[in-house]
Order: sequence, then structure tokens, then C-alpha cells
Amino acid sequence: MNTEWEYRERIRKLAVCIVKHYRGKGPDNVKVSLDSPLRITVEIRGTLSNLSEILVHEGAKDKVREYWNVLRPYLEKEFMSEAEKTIGSPFTYTWEVCPSVHGDGHIIITLELQHIHRLD
Repeated sequence: MNTEWEYRERIRKLAVCIVKHYRGKGPDNVKVSLDSPLRITVEIRGTLSNLSEILVHEGAKDKVREYWNVLRPYLEKEFMSEAEKTIGSPFTYTWEVCPSVHGDGHIIITLELQHIHRLD
């Protein structure tokens, strides 16, 4: 049986795997929200390196965004096929680096699915 909880958990585990791949350790927290049948939001805390945290805190969020723009094609090449299989649909996505308040800077990824994933 594929429940909503199981679906969110599969997406969460994939996000943890991707972060471990490029950072060498897992994120502090991954929250998956099924906003609508065609939209999923993934909030990942603990993805930023100490340097990235400092840059964001000092107002240089654009520098961190430049870094992610370099990393993005590599991660897409490595994980897009697995991501589409896990999500159950081709998708587009946007991401945003959110400033840290107490050393917990995070990234929010919004997925827009091309068709509705059925939970059987």
C-alpha cells in the first residue's frame, strides 16, 4: 500500500541521500509537504556549509546561489532519473536559499508535477 505518509517518506529519504552525496553528511531536517496534487514542497535544513551560512548571514545570498547554480547540473545528472521515479511524474522545480536565524539556514524546493501521482 502506498499511503501519503509513505510517499512523503520516500521523497524525504531521497532528499537526505542527495544532501549526503554532495555534503558528506545528512541534513538536520527534511520536511515534505504535499501542497496540492501537482505541487510538493521540500524544506531542507542543514544543507548549507559553514561558509554558506556565513555568506547568507552577511547578506551574500547571491554568492550561495551562484554556488548552487554550478552544483545543480551535476546533481540533476546524478539524481533526476531517481527523483522522477520516486515522485512518480516528470516535474519542474524552483529553489530558494533561506537566511539563517540561529545557524539553521535552509533551502526550500518547490516541485511542480506534470501529472498527478496516484496514491494507491
